[in-house]
Amino acid sequence: MNISFKPVLTLKHAWICLCMLGALLCMAPAHAGQNKYTVLAYHNVIEEAVDPKVDDKYLPQTIRVETIIAHFNWLKINGYAVISFQDVLDARAGKKTLPEKSVLLTFDDGYESFYRLVFPLLKLYHYPAVLAVMGKWIDTPENEMVGYGSEKGLQRNYFLTWAQIKQLHDSGLVEIASHSYDLHHAELSSSEKSQQPAAVTPIWKDGQFETLAQYQARVVADLKKSSDEIAQHIGTAPRIMVWPYGRFSDLTTKVAAQAGMADQFTLQDEGLNDASDHQIKRLLMEEETDFNVIKSFLNGEIWSPNVQRVVHVDMDYVYDKNPQQQAKNIDALLERIKRYGITTVYLQAYADANGDGVAEALYFHNRHMPVRADLFSRVAWQLMTRAGVKVYAWMPVMAFDLGAGHTYVTDVRTQSMNPKNYKRLSPYDANNRKIISEIYEDLGLYTKFNGILFHDDAFLDDFEGIDAKNAPAGDGANAAQVRQQAIEKTQFLIDWTQSLKASAAYYQMGGVKSIKTARNIYASVITDRNAQDWFAQNLEMFSQAYDYTAVMAMPYMEGAQQPDAWLAALARNVSARVDPSKVVFELQATDWNSKKPIPSSQLANWMRILQGNGIRNYGYYPDDFLNNTPDAKVLHPDFSVATQGTISP
Repeated sequence: MNISFKPVLTLKHAWICLCMLGALLCMAPAHAGQNKYTVLAYHNVIEEAVDPKVDDKYLPQTIRVETIIAHFNWLKINGYAVISFQDVLDARAGKKTLPEKSVLLTFDDGYESFYRLVFPLLKLYHYPAVLAVMGKWIDTPENEMVGYGSEKGLQRNYFLTWAQIKQLHDSGLVEIASHSYDLHHAELSSSEKSQQPAAVTPIWKDGQFETLAQYQARVVADLKKSSDEIAQHIGTAPRIMVWPYGRFSDLTTKVAAQAGMADQFTLQDEGLNDASDHQIKRLLMEEETDFNVIKSFLNGEIWSPNVQRVVHVDMDYVYDKNPQQQAKNIDALLERIKRYGITTVYLQAYADANGDGVAEALYFHNRHMPVRADLFSRVAWQLMTRAGVKVYAWMPVMAFDLGAGHTYVTDVRTQSMNPKNYKRLSPYDANNRKIISEIYEDLGLYTKFNGILFHDDAFLDDFEGIDAKNAPAGDGANAAQVRQQAIEKTQFLIDWTQSLKASAAYYQMGGVKSIKTARNIYASVITDRNAQDWFAQNLEMFSQAYDYTAVMAMPYMEGAQQPDAWLAALARNVSARVDPSKVVFELQATDWNSKKPIPSSQLANWMRILQGNGIRNYGYYPDDFLNNTPDAKVLHPDFSVATQGTISP
């Protein structure tokens, strides 16, 4: 519900209202001693009686000048202190303390409306602001279209001139930031014709990708050109990089800092900024942005689903040799996920056509393994942007089949692979670690995702994976030695997966801090203390190491005689030992013994059992989206976050 505050309708009336608000200024809070602040991100502004109508799909963040005035008045009334970027730098240097409820205003893209409509308001309210400009758009000749928005582009007069930008800078109210020279567009990012923001992807062109060196050189050259041009026109180089679409990575962060722009503005919108931060979060403002949402953001409240609802998807179900059928499969998956009302998809990034759990190929471009299809990038991006869910790349940790000439995990008793276990590369082999790290690095470079699910291949039984420097466990070793070695192996695998996360996250949007992790754990490890030694897995250690521990809560796979009772006992066990908010229960949607689907009503009942025993994060595997198995309508009341009132600050 919108607050019942009526916007002022004209700039003249804005002055009258401002005078009436003067008496309220003495009510603004004193300095709080904490250098926290928030940032609001605006784009184009229009005066409806004057400006031509622009299709919202081309300029979706366009807002009316009346709305800006309403926002400015609301900030005054509610005691918010609008600060400059220099105030932030001074607070960082210890020269001053930011006021309580500090707010920084930013305007992206360099629209002419900023000079004509916003700048007079800034002078009227004495509000400083940051303006981010895109060099190529400003350099466009007057008789040409700017290549942004619609297929035809926008007229050049939608954007500022360098003379106007210089005047804004000289006013002392406006900090000029870089929005890149020419990175505010999408580029082909896979052979499947998917697109990603130009700053965060190597370009697919003429049947191949840019090399890493070419990609990095392109971004370096762009930011240098932007910085040099701004310095040429206003007399000083920009101190801020405002990333197009809010998309950045650890790599681009480093490049921008080297170009003199260590402070970088994003569109992440969770929590307050501190004056010491260099990656700065902002709330994207739109015409429809509710005042309650603005208030919650400015007060540092984080709004997000407080549960995880997960569908675990095999990319092998999506893939088809026929491009038309594959496109239909993707559409079917997207429509199903969008209607479900869930939060997360665990999406397979490797090919396992024979179902043995070992990757024989990958669904993304990489240096070491065959590419079955460059499909993960396309599907993951569309799930995130069209279905509105978080996507975790489901990846093996060790189960990659690289053929002969590599060291695989062997049983110390026989010196050969145990046929009962996955074929897994030995993580103790330095060359294996290098190859797997590079596979994860390529995953991060060529695709975009929100998290990583580490596959259930990340285990070492009590006769496996022993470093040659250590005595073997198992036969001939006492229980204490076995347990200690299991703990050491457990920590070794945890450290190894964290290293893989870092490899993948370097090129991701938001960098390593933004990538979440989940790791599969066998239910038997939780129900049988000895199984921790058999698999080198530990619930408590996992809960500390990962954002989520994905419990394979699959009654029939575990041979449970009373599935409902077994599941309830497992849920109580987990809830008593670790924070249940950091655990996701993965239910089975197929009975692999009978090779038949679990009835949807039974799966829904299991979800209710979990909720009744303290577990709110859950999902299932596998999802046969082509045949609506399980039945989404049956699961929806117990599965969708929309049906359970789970959004809270």
